[in-house]
Amino acid sequence: MSERTEAPTPRRIADARAEGQVAYSRELNAAAALLVGVLLLRGPGGRVLQDISNLMLSSAASLALGRPDAQWMRTALLPGMLPLAIDLGMVVFGLLLTGVAASVLQTGLLWAGKRPWVDFSRLDPLAGLRRLVSAQGLAEFIKAVLKLTIIGWVAYGFLRSRATALLDLGRMDLRPALVQWAGLAYTLALRVGGVYLMLALADYGYQRWQFTRSLRMSREEIKEEFKRTEGDPFLRGRIRQQQRRLARQRMMARVPEADVVITNPTHLAIAMRYDPEGMAAPTVLAKGAHKIAERIVSLANEHGIPVLQNIPLARALYRTVEVDQEIPPELYLVVAEVLAYVYGLQGERGRRAPAGRTLAPPPSVQPPGLAEPEGEP
Repeated sequence: MSERTEAPTPRRIADARAEGQVAYSRELNAAAALLVGVLLLRGPGGRVLQDISNLMLSSAASLALGRPDAQWMRTALLPGMLPLAIDLGMVVFGLLLTGVAASVLQTGLLWAGKRPWVDFSRLDPLAGLRRLVSAQGLAEFIKAVLKLTIIGWVAYGFLRSRATALLDLGRMDLRPALVQWAGLAYTLALRVGGVYLMLALADYGYQRWQFTRSLRMSREEIKEEFKRTEGDPFLRGRIRQQQRRLARQRMMARVPEADVVITNPTHLAIAMRYDPEGMAAPTVLAKGAHKIAERIVSLANEHGIPVLQNIPLARALYRTVEVDQEIPPELYLVVAEVLAYVYGLQGERGRRAPAGRTLAPPPSVQPPGLAEPEGEP
């Protein structure tokens, strides 16, 4: 197989998503959960410890006054457990929402419909060992060592700069020491979480690069995919050819309905019809160049339709009006003179011209500003 050097197509990426293959960094989820968890400790998380302390104190006090039965649990434990459950639920819900948001931001709303529910290949110990000793396993090991080194260096630098404050904790009372220690721990956790988040963002960029690289395609694969999605180019060409042929047959079938055919005289032919009761303006029923024009003129002669030679008008109609389309307003006067001229030569509207007869153009029939050089059709 040729070398895969081309970027993946949208179809290849969509197929990979259907199989659950996306760029995803677990480090980003962990970093986001760490930062949000630290912030929650200053809010509902801090109240959890206070709720536990209050519950223990009230339970101990009430236990000394009565027996630990059902009535005691309803009166002593339940009032203290309700605020604890609320604060603890807020912490759990915040962490859960953070994990979901981090995953959705990385992968979007992903539904891996083609991915098997149970992949037994992951239970193979030999396959797991091969992944550990592979290039990807080596890269993961280097990332882990680098992450541990950077985070350890940040934590060491923070603690070294506050070594005096840490030593003073042993000479303080318990409550002030706990408050001081909590403040230091909170600041350290924020710094470590911030550095971890930056490392996680870098890891996510690496995962996206690796994912895109793994989906690269060869030129042959792109051609095969194009054939599967768009169809065989030869077959599509044949279909378009048949469609054009059928459209041309339908167009030719309407030539006998025309009132007049305007010619170039040999390069172009345009068949027009006007019905005052059903049309707002004269309509082009058929048009063509060269062989098609010859066929239109031939059909017109067979059915006794007047053929009028007018080079400027033929060029104007051919370039500005499509089949089954009414003529533009700027050609109303010119076409009206043509139709009046044809109807006058016929004597009455319903009578056809003799077969093979081509009418000479009236001297006044000339679309202003639309005349073309004689060298063009």
